[in-house]
Amino acid sequence: MSAPTEAATAPTAPVAPPPRRGLGARLRALTEDPNPILVKELRTILRTPLFVRFLYLSTGLVALLVVGIGGGAASGSQPPAEVGQVLFQVFFSIALAILCLVAPAHAATSLTNEREIGTYESLVLTGMDPARIVWGKFLASYAVFALVLVAFSPVVGIAFLFGGTSPWHVLLGFYGLLLALGPAVALGVALSARLRSTRVSILLALLVFVPFAGFGTGMLTAFGELSQREWGTSMEGPFWFTEALASRFFEPDTFLLLGVLPLYLTAMVVWFLLASAIAGVRPAAEDRSTPFKLWALAAVTGLVVIVFGVVTLFDRHDIPEGSVGVVAFTGFAMIQLATLFANEPPLPPRLWELRQESRGRLAKLAGLFGPGAAPTARFGALIVLLATFGPALAGGIARHYVFPTHDEHAQADASLLVLAAGYAAVGLFTLMFGTWLRIVLRSGVASRVIALSTLAGLGILPFLAAVLIDPSSLQDMDDHMPLLVRLTPISPIITAIIIVDDNEVFRTLEVLVPVAFYGMLALFFWTLVEARVRNVRKLVAEQRVLRERRAEEAAAMRPSFTPPANQEAVATLAAIASGEHGEVSELRSSQPPPDTTSNDGPTSESSSSSSETSEGTSDAPKEEPSS
Repeated sequence: MSAPTEAATAPTAPVAPPPRRGLGARLRALTEDPNPILVKELRTILRTPLFVRFLYLSTGLVALLVVGIGGGAASGSQPPAEVGQVLFQVFFSIALAILCLVAPAHAATSLTNEREIGTYESLVLTGMDPARIVWGKFLASYAVFALVLVAFSPVVGIAFLFGGTSPWHVLLGFYGLLLALGPAVALGVALSARLRSTRVSILLALLVFVPFAGFGTGMLTAFGELSQREWGTSMEGPFWFTEALASRFFEPDTFLLLGVLPLYLTAMVVWFLLASAIAGVRPAAEDRSTPFKLWALAAVTGLVVIVFGVVTLFDRHDIPEGSVGVVAFTGFAMIQLATLFANEPPLPPRLWELRQESRGRLAKLAGLFGPGAAPTARFGALIVLLATFGPALAGGIARHYVFPTHDEHAQADASLLVLAAGYAAVGLFTLMFGTWLRIVLRSGVASRVIALSTLAGLGILPFLAAVLIDPSSLQDMDDHMPLLVRLTPISPIITAIIIVDDNEVFRTLEVLVPVAFYGMLALFFWTLVEARVRNVRKLVAEQRVLRERRAEEAAAMRPSFTPPANQEAVATLAAIASGEHGEVSELRSSQPPPDTTSNDGPTSESSSSSSETSEGTSDAPKEEPSS
C-alpha cells in the first residue's frame, strides 16, 4: 500500500471540546476537579488521632471554663439575663483566644513542613499553579478550624438557660469568629511560604498575630462602650456587635460600620497575605508582582466606596470637617501602597518577556505596567494617584449629595484638593525614591526602610530647625507657616485643617510649595530609574549576544558526521565494512596460537597484549552508517 493511502486510512485524533466559560461552568469545574491540595490536607488532618484529641480536650476545656464562670456569676445577685450575657461573652472570648493561639501556629507549618520532609520540590514540580497550592493550604486550615468551632457550638447552649441572648446573637458571634479566623490562617500560610524553618515560622506567626488580636479586641471593647451611648446597646465585652447587628442591621450606620467595613478589611488582609504567599511559592523566573497589583486595584476601589459611605453618615454641622478628616486618614494607606511596589528588580523575568513577544498588541500594551522596576513604578504611580484623588473626589461627591445647599462647600472642597495634591506628591516621591534605592541596593527591605526613614525625617527635622531658628515660629502657624514647615510631608494636612476651620480658601495656594518640592524630587528619581533600567537592559542584551556567539563558535568547532543521503553509497559502505570484518577474521584464524608456557616476562606480556588487541578487533562490532 502506498504512503498516501496509509495516511488516508489512519485514524484521526479526537477534537478537544471547546473550553467551558461562564460562572456556572467554573462552579461545575470546581465540583468535578476539586483542589488536590485541599483534598490531601483534609484527609491527612482528619485521619490524625492528634486532631481528634485536640477536639476533645479543647471542647472540654471551653465547657469547664464556661460552667465554672457561669456558676460563679449565677451565685451572685445578678439577674438571669445578665448572667446569660456574661456566659455568652465568656464563651466567644475563650473561643477567640484558642483560635488566635492555635490557628496561626498550625497554618505556619503548611509549607515549611513540606520543605523539611523533602516533598516541597516535588509539589512545585507537579506543574500546579502556585495560586492553587496556596489556596489549597489556606482552605484546608480554614476548614479544619471551622470544624473546631462547630465542635464548640453546643457549649454556648448553656447561655440560653439564663436568657439574655437569642439565636441571632449566636450566629453573628460565630460570624465574627470566622472573620477573625481568615487573617489568622492567611498569616500562617504567608509566613510558611517565605520561611524555611517550621519553628521560626510558628514563633513569628504567634509574635505577630497575638499582639494584633489583643489590640483589636481592646479597641472593639472600647467601641462597645461608645455604642452603648450612641445606639443604646446593653451588652458589654468584645462581642457587643452581635446585639447591634441583630437589632439595627438595616440602619445605614450599623450596616456600613459593622457589616461592610469589617468584611472589606478582612477580605483585603486575607487577599494581601495570600498574594504574598503566592509570590513566595512562585519561582523567581515567573511574574511575582501581578497578584499585588490586582490586590491594589481592588483595595483602592473599595477604599473609595468606603469613604463615600462614611462621609454620608455625618450630620450637617460636622460633614465639612468629617469629610476632610476621613480623607486625611487615607494618607496612611497611600504610603503603604507606595512602598509596596518598591521591591522589583530592574528587568522583568526572561520567561515573561518571551511570552509577551508571542501575544497581541493589547497584551503588549499592558506590558507597560508589567513586572520589572520601571513598569511597576508606572503602575505604582497610577495607584498613588487613584488612592489620593479617588477618596477626595468621593468625599466631595458624598457631601454635595447629602447636603446640596451647604454653606461650607467651597472651604471643604479646597481642603480636599489640598490633601489630594499634597498626598499625591509625597506618595510619588516615596515610590520613586524607594524604587531607585531597590535598584541600587538590590534589597527590597533596605529600600523600604530607608525610604520610610527619610520620609519620617522630612516630617520631623524641619519643625526642629524652625524652632531652633525662631522659637516662636510655631505659635502663629494659623497666620504664617514657616517655609521649612511647608516642606514637611504633613504640611498639606495642616493647611487643609486651617482652610476648613478658618474659612481661608485663599491659603489653598500654599500647597504649591510641598507639591513642587516633592514633585520635582519624584520626577528626578523617576528619571534615574528609567535611565538605570535602560542601561541594565542594554548590558544584559550585550551579554546575551556574546553568549550566543560563543555557543555558535563552539558548535562550529565541534566535529560532526553527516551520513550520506544516497542509498547506493550506504550499501557500498556496508559491503566494505563486512569485507574488512571477514579479512580480519581470516587473518586471526591463520595466526598460530601464542606460546603461554614461556617464563620470559617481557615476551609473555607482549604476547598477551597482542592477543588482547586481536580479540578486541575481531569481537568489536562494526558501526554501520545509518541511512
